[in-house]
Amino acid sequence: MLRKIITYIVVFLLVGTTSFFLHQFFLGNTAVNFIPLLQKAYIFHFFFSLVLLIFFQIFCEVDKIFQQLGFIYMGVLVFKIIVFTAIFYPQLLGENMLSRYYRASLLIPVIVFLPLEVIFISKLMQSKKA
Repeated sequence: MLRKIITYIVVFLLVGTTSFFLHQFFLGNTAVNFIPLLQKAYIFHFFFSLVLLIFFQIFCEVDKIFQQLGFIYMGVLVFKIIVFTAIFYPQLLGENMLSRYYRASLLIPVIVFLPLEVIFISKLMQSKKA
């Protein structure tokens, strides 16, 4: 189990940092004041997804909970979206609203980390069924 958790950390670090630096490169120098906000978005999704996977790794061993993990994941995904929106509300919808380009750019970390979550959780659940 520790080996899998270390694999999650390494993969998330590699993919997350590569994606962040590529994202920063494509934004260019015009977005200097946007970069700290983007960095916070990447850090939020990195830690939330990593903690989610670690909990799923632990709860996958409990037979009573294993049957409900798919439903739990959907609920946690909705919770993640709500927490992300609450944290970044001023920039997304509030008084410090960003342009549409930068608001859409804040969704890139979601697009990067969500498939990683799904891949690892589906592998975890498939290995448990087998």
